[in-house]
This record gives sequence, structure tokens and C-alpha cells, in this order.
Amino acid sequence: MSLLGTSAADQLPDSLSPSPDNTVDVTTPAEATGPTGGAVAAADPTGDDPYEMAATLLWARVLGMTAIGPHDDVVGTPGGEAAAGELAAVLRDEFGVALPVSEIVAARTPAGFAAVWAAHQGEADRHPTVVPLTAAAPGTPLFCFPEAGAPAIALLPFARYFAAERRVYGLQAHALEQRGIPDWSVAAAARRHVAELRLLQPTGPYLLAGHSFGGLIALEVARLLRRAGHEVGLLALIDTYLPGTARLTRTGAIIPTSQLEGRHPDRPQDVARSDGPGPLAADEGPALGPRVVADRLRQLVELPLAGVVRFRGTHRYDVFHNQGRILTMAYRPHTYEGRTVVWLADDHDEIEAWRGVLAGPASIRRIPGDHRTVLRQPLLAEVVADLRADLAAVPGVDTAGS
Repeated sequence: MSLLGTSAADQLPDSLSPSPDNTVDVTTPAEATGPTGGAVAAADPTGDDPYEMAATLLWARVLGMTAIGPHDDVVGTPGGEAAAGELAAVLRDEFGVALPVSEIVAARTPAGFAAVWAAHQGEADRHPTVVPLTAAAPGTPLFCFPEAGAPAIALLPFARYFAAERRVYGLQAHALEQRGIPDWSVAAAARRHVAELRLLQPTGPYLLAGHSFGGLIALEVARLLRRAGHEVGLLALIDTYLPGTARLTRTGAIIPTSQLEGRHPDRPQDVARSDGPGPLAADEGPALGPRVVADRLRQLVELPLAGVVRFRGTHRYDVFHNQGRILTMAYRPHTYEGRTVVWLADDHDEIEAWRGVLAGPASIRRIPGDHRTVLRQPLLAEVVADLRADLAAVPGVDTAGS
């Protein structure tokens, strides 16, 4: 259970806001396509473990299959052992992880490979918070920031759409997978990331994308780059909340403020329904039981240990998820005047709160779905189709073949 909710996917708001002159597009994008125009066909696992999801995608890629499960014996399929060698090359060339083919073969399944990969990721000969998600490509790089508590590899389903078009880097929290002292503010994390991405791309225009809490990081990185005189071609925010636009109920659920008492300025027509759920009060719900209280206390004790203690398995991601929520609550975004595009899922109804932060050219787009599904199919393909068109319209940005 997360500190402010019931799961790591149930995360607190994250991000920004546009000026009254900004446009609001409520259109649904077309189907996303690959760099050559053809539809991207690949397995689309929907599990919550990022390495298992990524491992399943990569195995599907090297086997040329579109539907495999995380527990399938892929090594035992025709050509499976030979594909393991290709998979090791992909891992080395694209992710900077040297993994013996024998270990991939011994793992047998994508889930087994994921466990081996995660164990080796901390030994990768790369910047400790930067993970290349695609191979080198001719287009201007795209730097992406995942949600709180998620490793960069969680963005692989998103990044693969840009393979052969532009290199995509994922920038994750410092000390998430290597022991160290994490950044305890959005600004500190952004300063670190600015230094890292400028090593990879010394001059602009820079292309930045952030999902959920990662949008806050991307916003602050963009602001710091512009303040230093560098050009930011595009800032893309995917279902990122502005701090202060949600509250915690007694039961631990995260409730948008528009669902609390009173009407919301974005949707003044909303009224409480007499035959069903209406506006919720922050103190509604049953009292917390002893087990829940004990779990919350455990999470509070673990917070200062984030990055310092190597928690077992995916528990380290939960700890950093909670840490990201604390950073969100403490963050106060500055006005940003650069070109920005924002996608908001249907359960994110805080458009009005964005005004006053995004003061430059900005477009806010509605997409069907909720915060958990915005980077899953079919919504992922829709977001990518829109973003590819946005990138093509940015002056001075190189694209594949240009």
C-alpha cells in the first residue's frame, strides 16, 4: 500500500497550467504508426511490473511474434535459443547492459529474463539515472521522465514507437536502482537531469516528455534549460497533475478536488446525483483499521531510507513512489512560456488549474480513459500519433530521413 493511496499506480497529481489564450483540443488522435508509416504491431503486455513488461516486448520483437505471455517458455520455441543471442545484443547495444546469453537461455521465460535483467541494470555502464530506450537514430533525441517510483524501462512501450526515428532516453530518479542519496525536491532532480541530458545533447532544441509525476520533472527541466538560454523545442506532458488538485480521503483514496464538496470551475454544470455517488467529503469513509495504520507507519519510516537501503524486489519502487508524492506536494511550479502539449485523461478534470503556469503556446487535449490506462493500448497509440505530428512541426528538430 502506498503512503497516500492503495497502490503504486494510484498516484498523486503532478504538474502545470495554461494561459486563457491556450487552445483546448477535445479530438481523438488517429492510430499511431511506426516511423515508416505502418502500424506498430507488437505484444502489448498490461502487467504492472516494468521489467516484466519490457522483457515480454523485447522477446516478442526478437521472435517476430505479436502475442506472448510473461511465463511462456520462449526459449523452447523454434529459434528461441538463437533469438536469445539477438536479445543479448539488443540489451547491450540499446540499454547498455551486458548479459551473458547463457543466463537469458537459463531464464526460459520473459518473466525469468526480467528478473535477471533487473539485477544487472544497476551495473550498466551508463549514467546512473539515464537509460537509452531505443538504439541510435538520426532524429533529435527525445528525453522522457516516468511516473514516480517507476524505472525508465517502464517507458519502453512508449519509446518503441520512435525506434529508427529518433533515440529515446528515459531519465529515472537518482538512486532508484543504484544505492545513493536521492533528490529531495523536484528542482534538485531537474538540475541533475539537465546536467545529464546536456552531456548527451550539448545544444538544443531539446525535446522533453513526462508522464504523471515525470511531467513535473520535465516542466522544471524545461524551465531551467530556457533560463540558461537553451532552446526547448517541445514539452509534452501526459496526464500530469498540478500539485494541490487532489486530496486524500480518510480511506487513503486520492480524490480530485472537483469530486469534493462544491462545484468545480471546469465543470460548473456538475451537480450531485440523488441516485448515485455525488461529491465526496475528504473525511468520509470508514475509520482506518490497525493493520492499515501500521502499514502507513511502516511507509513513513521507510521514506528517509529511499536510495540508502536496497529494499527487496519491486518494494524499492513503492518507496520511491511515496517519495515522489512528497516531492509533488512540496513543489511550486513556476510560469513556463515555452511550447507545450498536454494530454489529460477523462478522470483528470483540473484544466482550470493549469491556467497561470503555461503562459506560452500550449494545447490541452482530452483523451478517453483514466490515469492508469493513459499509457496503455489503445490510448498509447493515440498519444504517440499526436506527439509525432507535434514533433514534426517543431522548427529546427531533425526527424528520420531529414
